[in-house]
Amino acid sequence: MKNFKISLLAAGATIALLACSSLEVSNPEAENFPPDWSTSEFVRVNPDLRALQIRDQVDIMNTRSRKPADPEVFMSDSVMLKKIALEYAGFTESNYDLKNSEYLLYLQSFNIYGVEHEDVVFDTLTLDSAVFKLQYTAYGKIEGRPYRACGEADMAKIVKKGPCQANSNAKVGYRDHLYCALEGAAYCLDCDKIMDDCPVVSSSSNATPESSETSSEGDSSSSVAAEGDSSSSEAVEPESSVAAEPESSAGEGAEPESSSATEPAAESSSSVTE
Repeated sequence: MKNFKISLLAAGATIALLACSSLEVSNPEAENFPPDWSTSEFVRVNPDLRALQIRDQVDIMNTRSRKPADPEVFMSDSVMLKKIALEYAGFTESNYDLKNSEYLLYLQSFNIYGVEHEDVVFDTLTLDSAVFKLQYTAYGKIEGRPYRACGEADMAKIVKKGPCQANSNAKVGYRDHLYCALEGAAYCLDCDKIMDDCPVVSSSSNATPESSETSSEGDSSSSVAAEGDSSSSEAVEPESSVAAEPESSAGEGAEPESSSATEPAAESSSSVTE
């Protein structure tokens, strides 16, 4: 009798297992991203997110090395400094201005103490793709960040991003739409060209520089890196104590969140783990 009871229990477990395995299981992670999602492409059109992860790595290296700050050495090589600004720090040619003390302070946060060629170090960094993906799902969708560059096939249907496309619920934001980046501005890929074509609203100039091809909707994604990666305490502006951190320009050129129509900053050779 004892063996019979054990057999019944085993049979019940087997039936339950087979029943579960017969169900169609969806991939919840894949459902959070567009069908053509590419983490490396998302990073390319949102260089401010890459910049913040690099900057956090710099902070870690400086903390561990305990070497004294050497801003004079860092600022002495103008060629390397401009390369770092455009390729790693999220600046564009139009906002690279070392006469601006706030911009300069932000740029100095990429200074690795005791190292003369930070750009060489940045080329070897492997960035955490999990952090970038978390930034998109937690904040990027709400902010309406572009997830890729606009292609030729998109030209006939895209609508420039605007506040009328956002849901009135701040927690939802632009989540209902997908956005691509074109010449420093974000465009809606799946909006109605008539109903969702927002009127242009004039805006005052921004006091902070713009990173290339990213949405500047509050940039709350800066806090994501800290949640998803111990080596990253940022993702856009909130955790930075520097007010001059480059903002995104893929928001709206003539609309409240943008002011640039420049080309995206050069893509960093720092690798992104997929």
